[in-house]
Amino acid sequence: MMVNILLFCYIFVCISLIVFNVFYVLETQFLRKKMKKETQKWQKDIEKQVQYLKDYQRISRKHQKHLRKKLKFVLQLLAYTNALDTFERETIIDYLKQTHMIWRELAVDYLKKNNMKKAYFAYVVSKHAVDCQNEYRPILHTLILYLKDSTIYCHENVLKALCKLGNIQSIENALSIFNSEQWFHHRKLIADNLIHFQGDKNELMKVLWNHINDWNDNMMSAIVEFISRCHGAYEVEFLQYLQTSTTPLEVRLAIIRYFHTCTYEPVRNVLYSFLDKDMKEDEKLTIVAAFALDRYPGEKTVILLKNALHHHNWYVRYNAASSLKNLNVPYEELEDILNGQDNYARDILTYIYSRQEDI
Repeated sequence: MMVNILLFCYIFVCISLIVFNVFYVLETQFLRKKMKKETQKWQKDIEKQVQYLKDYQRISRKHQKHLRKKLKFVLQLLAYTNALDTFERETIIDYLKQTHMIWRELAVDYLKKNNMKKAYFAYVVSKHAVDCQNEYRPILHTLILYLKDSTIYCHENVLKALCKLGNIQSIENALSIFNSEQWFHHRKLIADNLIHFQGDKNELMKVLWNHINDWNDNMMSAIVEFISRCHGAYEVEFLQYLQTSTTPLEVRLAIIRYFHTCTYEPVRNVLYSFLDKDMKEDEKLTIVAAFALDRYPGEKTVILLKNALHHHNWYVRYNAASSLKNLNVPYEELEDILNGQDNYARDILTYIYSRQEDI
């Protein structure tokens, strides 16, 4: 009897799963067809408005009303976004400029929705909104409000949108909130977004670097990475903070990476000092300095890098060997290491050179 009951339950579960999968497939196909149909409708509407704009220097009020009514719903917003993606940016740029007031109103509507919908709306803004640079529009303030009690996806998309809009004050405000609320957002994600800032990057660097004594280590190391990737002229300022032992470690590491990208002769001796002494407390400085020295050729550079091959830390040895290779140090100058008693130094050097097929 018990076996029959278990068998019946098993069959019931199997049938239920099959029915669920069938309905799921049917619903997915239905939504896909509906989305395609709605996207095509939006494509036609946008094409008409682009032509209308050429004739009357504005989009029709009927279309504006239609946008306000339909784009409050996520599926319609998705279809509209898909339609926009089919056009070249130059073709619809004037059209998008005409719709910025509608985006502002929609931003307020989506503020009341859940985090997933807010994140998607911010993503759409990051793709299609037109920059406002020197103009602080209300949509910027609304997007910043999205950050409260939100997810990392929403945080990321809001940063993307603010950078696309290109307003310095909004970026400063948003990052200040990240700092004050102690939200963690990986420094690479922050730097990647700042790289795509649509306004004056040099002015943005200046504004953000002024927070060196206010913001946390993660935030400031992201700012340094942003400046580094934009090749900002901050050699003098960065050297001062690199030499200051009270500067947070992560910021000092980011500054060393900056000097690898933007070579600056006065920093040479500072990099030497990180390899010339035993940095037990801040061993990461030795690791990154060994990496950066391949941009500072010289006799002492080679000597220090060869000595670093005997370091107990694998990453120091690896970076030192890589730097020697990048400096094109001839094989003959490395015979004392290759024929020496330190197996670890010999192995890492052989590995780096043979990997690049030079031995």
